[in-house]
Amino acid sequence: MSAAIYACWKPPPGTAGMSLTLRFSLRRNGTLIGKPRATFSDLGTDSALNRAFVASILEALDEALPLPFSDSMGGAIAGRMLAPRFTATFERAS
Repeated sequence: MSAAIYACWKPPPGTAGMSLTLRFSLRRNGTLIGKPRATFSDLGTDSALNRAFVASILEALDEALPLPFSDSMGGAIAGRMLAPRFTATFERAS
């Protein structure tokens, strides 16, 4: 499930090492219940870059949802709190 969200995520350049944990719940049909909430962040000093980093995560969530759950998975996950951590990996030097 988290892999589907991570697959849609493209961290902006210059955000290597930044990290954010979101907390949210899903319905049995794979859509969000309410708004995601940040529970942990390790961001940088550039506020514009920080906003771009957070926006990239929210865009990935929007793109990935609704998640295609089977009936049994939807029933098991519905309403449970999820807390995936998004960490931008370090960029390679060219």
